[in-house]
Amino acid sequence: MRPRQTTYTQTNHVDFWTGQTRGRPRVRSYSITHPPGRVALPTERGWDQLVFSHSGHFTAHTWSQAWTIPAHRALCVPDGTRLKIETSRRSAIRCLYIDAQLGVLGSGLRVVGLGALARELLTHAVDAAPMNLSSPADAALITLLAEQLANEPDAPLRLPLPVDPVAQAVASAVMRSPASGLDSVLEGAGASRRTIERRFRSETGMSLGQWRRRARVLAAVAMLAAGDSVTRVALEVGYATPSSFVAAFRSELHAPPRAFMHDRAPTIGPITARLPGDRTRLTRS
Repeated sequence: MRPRQTTYTQTNHVDFWTGQTRGRPRVRSYSITHPPGRVALPTERGWDQLVFSHSGHFTAHTWSQAWTIPAHRALCVPDGTRLKIETSRRSAIRCLYIDAQLGVLGSGLRVVGLGALARELLTHAVDAAPMNLSSPADAALITLLAEQLANEPDAPLRLPLPVDPVAQAVASAVMRSPASGLDSVLEGAGASRRTIERRFRSETGMSLGQWRRRARVLAAVAMLAAGDSVTRVALEVGYATPSSFVAAFRSELHAPPRAFMHDRAPTIGPITARLPGDRTRLTRS
């Protein structure tokens, strides 16, 4: 399958933010409906990325962290970040590339919620790209999107990963089979349970039990995003009853499963948005 990629028209123009002549747009996009497997997003130095799923979900990994991102969240990826993205089921992946010099996404990897307005703005930006921001309408769109993203709290969908080889093997076993008991996971690990506990706590900031609960809940998020029922998901990730699963889910993500998966931030009141270097202000009421 060949991904559908935005075609860019290169023209010289006066840059909206700096007044310098450039031969490239400041915002680009990429869209693909991807089968299960690894997603190879185009990357180029100088671009921040905002990655989200229009339908389905995806997981993202660095050497030290993993995220599970359902359709109502987005991953902010700073320029230069090495990242592996995968889907377990067919998913519609969208990526908005923003010139890193604009500083729209900040400096760290994070997952943000997408309220109704932010999601509409992001979807429209992907469809409207490429944009050079010399157009007042394009500049206003990105300015308002930047303000919305700045106001969104980080979503608690991050799983820190250990770097010790023994702890890594245990972590991989838990993520591969979240319903397996700890005794079976630790059998043949090559270190005592006390040693593995100590390595998890020092490298992830969590006890092995806490880490396993987070991993199971994030595995559940992926299944719920695919449309599985709460009861089925509870059993698939190793909980004896739906009520015990809901309690663990609420403890990790601060909401029960159905509320979290259908969460939409409320439309906010009047705002005034400004991007770095911009002398204009956009107010929405």
